[in-house]
Amino acid sequence: MKNNDQLHFKIFFSIGLIILLFSSCSDDKSDEIPADINTLACKNRPNKISFGDDTSTIIYNMQDKPIEITTKEYNQAAPTEQPVTTVFKIDYNAQGNVNKVSKFVANHLESSYGLEYNSGGKLIKQSEFNGQGALVASTTSQYDGNVLMSIATHKEGNSVDVTTIYQYADGNLIKKSIQNLYDLDSQEYYNADYTYTYFLDRESKIKTYFEGPLGLLFISKLSNQQSLQYLPNRADYQLYFAKETPSEKKMLKNIEIIAHRYTTHDTTNIKYSYEYDSDGFPTVQRGTYKNITRRYVPTPFGGSVFLVTPHNNTYERNTNYYCN
Repeated sequence: MKNNDQLHFKIFFSIGLIILLFSSCSDDKSDEIPADINTLACKNRPNKISFGDDTSTIIYNMQDKPIEITTKEYNQAAPTEQPVTTVFKIDYNAQGNVNKVSKFVANHLESSYGLEYNSGGKLIKQSEFNGQGALVASTTSQYDGNVLMSIATHKEGNSVDVTTIYQYADGNLIKKSIQNLYDLDSQEYYNADYTYTYFLDRESKIKTYFEGPLGLLFISKLSNQQSLQYLPNRADYQLYFAKETPSEKKMLKNIEIIAHRYTTHDTTNIKYSYEYDSDGFPTVQRGTYKNITRRYVPTPFGGSVFLVTPHNNTYERNTNYYCN
C-alpha cells in the first residue's frame, strides 16, 4: 500500500454531487441536534450528515442541488486536534450539470475542477487547476454507449499517463485495472488491480454525491496519497458518498487491491458490514482493513533499508441524517 501518487483521477459521470461524512449526534464534538433526524425526508435531502466524528453540512439551490458543502474532518490519529474544515463550492451549467467545483481549505482556494460533457450529458473531460489557476492535470473518459469503459489522466510535466480500465457483471463494477501508478520510494511505475464484491440482496438506498468515477476530490485523490489505498486516508469513505460508476447498485461487501510491485503481489483487503433501519438505509458501517506497507526508509548512516509493515485495522461508525 504505497503511493497511488500519480494522478489517476477519476472523472465523475453524472456527478450526483458531493458530500463527506461525519459526526455522531451522541458525540460531544457535534453541534446542537436539529429537531428532525433520520426521517426519510432527511435521508433523501440531508442538510447535515454525520459519519463517526466527522460532519458535512450542505446548502442547496432552488433545484435542490448542492451548491456548497462544508466538511469537518478529524484526524483519527490525533482526535483532540481541531478538525480540518474544507468548503466545496459547486457551479452548474445551463443543462444542470456540474461544470466547476472549487475547493477551499482554511479559507484559501486550494484547487478547482472544470468539467466538460458530450451531447448526451456524459462527462468526457475533467481538468484540475491549482490555487493560482495553473493546469495541474486533465482526465478524459471513454464509453461504450452509456457505460464507462476507461479513463486516462495526464499530469502536467509527466510523460506517462495513468489509465484505468473498468469491467462489469450483472450491472455492478467488478474490477478496475490501473496502469502506470508511480512509487516514489522505488521510483518505478507499477500496475494495480481492484476487485469488488457486493451484498446482492441489498440495494444501496444512499444518495451519492459526486457519483461516477469522479476522481475529483475523493476517488481520484487516491492517486495523490503516499500509500496505495482505495480512497484518501480512510477506506470507509467510498461506500457512502462516492460511487465509482453509476452501475453500482448494491451495497459494497469487499474490495481487494493487488499492486504488482516489489516483485510481489502487494495485497490490500477491505471488508464491510452494516446495520440497516426500517427504510433500508445503513445506520452503522463496520469494516476491516488489512494490508502490508512496503517502503524504503533512509538510515542515519546513509543509504536506505526496505521495511515491510503489516496492518490490520477495524472500525465502526454510525451515520445520521439531519434536516433544518
